[in-house]
Amino acid sequence: MKMVNRNKRGSQGIGTLIIFIALILVAAVAAGVLIQTASSLQSKSLDVGRQSQEKITTDIDIVQVFAYNTSNNEITGGADNLTLVVRLGSGSSPIKLDDLLIKFDTAGGSQTVTRGPGVSQSNYTVTYIINGTNHQAGYLVEGDLAQFKFTVSSTVGESESSTLRLIAKNGAVKPVDMTTPPALVKTTTYLYP
Repeated sequence: MKMVNRNKRGSQGIGTLIIFIALILVAAVAAGVLIQTASSLQSKSLDVGRQSQEKITTDIDIVQVFAYNTSNNEITGGADNLTLVVRLGSGSSPIKLDDLLIKFDTAGGSQTVTRGPGVSQSNYTVTYIINGTNHQAGYLVEGDLAQFKFTVSSTVGESESSTLRLIAKNGAVKPVDMTTPPALVKTTTYLYP
C-alpha cells in the first residue's frame, strides 16, 4: 500500500485556489473597464447623433436677394442695402436670429453681419413679412418669412461675382453665389434667384 502525503496535495489545492481567485479578480477589473468604456462611448455617440441631427435639420432657404439704389451702375459700399428674404427649411428646427451670421464676400473685401446682445448693427434690420402659426419674436420658425436688410461695406460693380453665406449656430452653411448684371440701371436689382 502506497502512502500519499496529504500535506502536499493540500498545498497544491491552495495554490490552485489562489490562482483561480486572482483570475476572477482580473476578469472583474477588465469587465469594469469594458463597462465604463462602453458607457462613455454610448454617451459620446448620443451627443454626436444629436449634433448631426441638428446640422441636418437646421436649414434656411434663401428665397430672394436684391439690392436697392443700384441705378448708379454699382452697389455702393457704405450707402446701398442688400436684402435677403428667407424662410426656414422643411423640417428644420427653429433658428435663433441672434445666433445667425451673414457673411458677404466680394472682390473688394469680406463683411460679417450679426445681431444680438452687445452687438451694435445700426445698418442691419430684420423684419417679419409673414408670421408662422408658432411665431416667436427673435426666432425663425416654420411658416415665417423674414427679410434681412443690411448696408454693404464694399462696392460691387457690374458683372462682379460675390458670395453670400448664412451660418446658423447648429446648422450647415448656406452659400449663395451671385453675379451682378452687366448693366445696373434700375433702382432695385435682383441678384438671386
